[in-house]
Amino acid sequence: MNPSKMNMPKKILFISHEASLSGAPILVLNLLKRLKQEKETYTIDVLLIRGGELYEDFAQISNNIIVAHYHLQSFSFVKRNLKRIQSIIFRKKENHQDKIDKITSSLILNKYNLVYGNTMESLEWTIPFYKKNIPTIVAIHELSFGIESTYPKEFVLENISNITKIIAGSKAVGDNLVTKYGADPKKINVVHSFVDSVLTIQKDKESLRKELGIKNDDLIVGIASSQELRKGTDMIPLLVKKIKQKTDINFKFINLGGTSKNPAVRCAKIDAEKLGIDDTLIFVDHNKFPNDYINLFDIFLLMSREDPFPLVMLTAAKLKKPIVAFEKSGGAVEFLGDNHGILIPYLDLDTMASEIIKLLNDSKLRESYGKNIHKRLEEEYSDTKLTAEIFHIINSLI
Repeated sequence: MNPSKMNMPKKILFISHEASLSGAPILVLNLLKRLKQEKETYTIDVLLIRGGELYEDFAQISNNIIVAHYHLQSFSFVKRNLKRIQSIIFRKKENHQDKIDKITSSLILNKYNLVYGNTMESLEWTIPFYKKNIPTIVAIHELSFGIESTYPKEFVLENISNITKIIAGSKAVGDNLVTKYGADPKKINVVHSFVDSVLTIQKDKESLRKELGIKNDDLIVGIASSQELRKGTDMIPLLVKKIKQKTDINFKFINLGGTSKNPAVRCAKIDAEKLGIDDTLIFVDHNKFPNDYINLFDIFLLMSREDPFPLVMLTAAKLKKPIVAFEKSGGAVEFLGDNHGILIPYLDLDTMASEIIKLLNDSKLRESYGKNIHKRLEEEYSDTKLTAEIFHIINSLI
């Protein structure tokens, strides 16, 4: 690549499926911040398919921001940022594809050098640019369940070739795209998710324990997750029951995620009460400070049936927490392999309970796993290394 070419002004459109306070939007927001720092001459526009809590963060970092589904955006956001939003409102008779065509046909006039879509949901939004010979990158974080919850399998089979480059969020994701959907291996680059080199902690452990009513000598097992079947949060009450049946050690289990209005949370609370463990299982609503709670955990759990490469897993590693997850669940297997964490036979709650008890009873074992996974994170999954890999892919196309 000619250095002078790399320094020329470029226009890039980033597409995010939403601006929620969750893994994929946080990841692309961090990428945008770094790109803005390193490539000051670049014009960065953002298309949000839906809004969310991080809308204002995206607005600050972008030159122009477009919200496709305007009606889902909070009025307060719009009122404070009227000069920065290009809002497109559609008549009800227009279907989903009409919306995509209307927005993309307008954006194509901006003559972008590159379009970067984040998550599989962005694929249908990048295709019109690809067909106009504008290079596209789609960062795919999903495995089969996530992919086919967004599109019919036939759509993916037909359109996976209509991408210039694919960034797969883990080896498991890349392999799945090739074997199940016929993606061209030559188009795929595996670049794992990453977290910022410095994590912000708002509340110290002692204050948070008091707030949650947890005694100083209680150990804490925890999970941070959206509350849904794919994430396995339905199994938490039964797991807590099994742990309590096997040990007398004092512990609390924090289930961070969702809200009391979430049907999965309501069901889990009923299960906890019926199982007689509602005094052990603490539900904490999804909030803007998950790091505070993960920092409080003595053991971090991933209950997912399928999870490509969860960002909270990296946060736990950054905070030197021992991590327990299921085999055959996705990216956790490659991250925790070689004795960097504990992998449990798929959905085997009895074995998971036993392994958690071993950790609860052995502070040195917890510390050892925490140090091992932190070392792997710093050496193999540093944010500097991984963003450099993404920038290299971007530069190769523009």
